[in-house]
Amino acid sequence: MAGWRDGGVVGREAGGVVAGRVGRVGRGGPRAGSHADRRGGNVLGSTGRWDAQIGAEAEAPPTPRPHPEGTIVTQPKMNVESFNLDHRTVAAPYVRVADQKTLPHGDVITKFDVRFTQPNEAHLDMASVHSLEHLFAEHSRNRSGDVIDFSPMGCQTGFYLILQGDPAMDDVLSLIEGTLTDITTATEVPAANEVQCGWGANHTLEGAQSVARDFLAARDEWSTVTR
Repeated sequence: MAGWRDGGVVGREAGGVVAGRVGRVGRGGPRAGSHADRRGGNVLGSTGRWDAQIGAEAEAPPTPRPHPEGTIVTQPKMNVESFNLDHRTVAAPYVRVADQKTLPHGDVITKFDVRFTQPNEAHLDMASVHSLEHLFAEHSRNRSGDVIDFSPMGCQTGFYLILQGDPAMDDVLSLIEGTLTDITTATEVPAANEVQCGWGANHTLEGAQSVARDFLAARDEWSTVTR
């Protein structure tokens, strides 16, 4: 994806939709207690204990490897794409390709990281996340038959949009923009009841619409992924 910028992070904490700032990861390196931290030659083992002997690799730091977006991640490579993303270097709000897979019979699916708030600085409240998930999942399918899933991130900073095929980024951004615009004029949260939802009381149409409006207001920034 195209887009680089020198700095600036959009922070929105109005209306209770975006939660307050939380502790940031220090820019000088990983936090103490992380698996990459070194204390006197010991490293944190998988059991949570500081083990002195876990092999020769513990004595030397991992070799830095380029991330697809151009950042450097020093931790060992993990199976999940987002775990290999240096969250300190991204600049929300943005939309980026997170993964793409070709299935055994040749079908292609593409996953997009739709990031609403700056990681480790702000996050969305759960009721707004829940309602935006319902609204986007329903309204996006009115615009495209290629929508497979729209799922919230556990960190509450954004969503993963999974589409069939290898769509052009401009088309994906148009789908997101159109769907969020539809959400701003919706009159109810779809399936927000105990019959159709596992937590039917945990919804807020106003909160979801506020999140959608904030993201739309930053439309020109969606293609800028890194600081």
